[in-house]
Amino acid sequence: MSSVNPTSQTTGSGSSAPVNPSTNLNDQDFLQLLVAQLKYQDPMSPTDDQSFIQEQAQFSTVEGITSLESTMTAMGAQQAMSSAVNLIGTQVDYTASDGSAQSGVVSSVANASGTVTLHIGSSDVPFSSITKVSLPSSDPSSSDAGSTSTGGTTAGG
Repeated sequence: MSSVNPTSQTTGSGSSAPVNPSTNLNDQDFLQLLVAQLKYQDPMSPTDDQSFIQEQAQFSTVEGITSLESTMTAMGAQQAMSSAVNLIGTQVDYTASDGSAQSGVVSSVANASGTVTLHIGSSDVPFSSITKVSLPSSDPSSSDAGSTSTGGTTAGG
């Protein structure tokens, strides 16, 4: 006699990968399970109403966590885009796809399918590849262009 594990799913290669069944259920699925449970319960020993309330509370908790996770993911993507936009016009060092260290000035930013990329020179660089950010080097022909102070206070004073 074979047994079935309800928390695993067989892939095309014949291996089993664990699956969390709560991630596949929605409100409609819960209601269908509830109706089936009521329909097939033993009339001589009905299910306790407290168990229904507990099941609903657990389902609501899982649904809330799933919603929170998607909200946090969206907020992270918005934060990455905002940070990347602030880099336009700045000099950045980054690790190229071949592993070499490169640098250039960020000219534009794009967000394709949740991945933020910076356009540097003729390359599109993932935001996560940035290793250093600095002001662009000043033109040597202008003597004091890069020496203006933005702080207002000096060290030690």
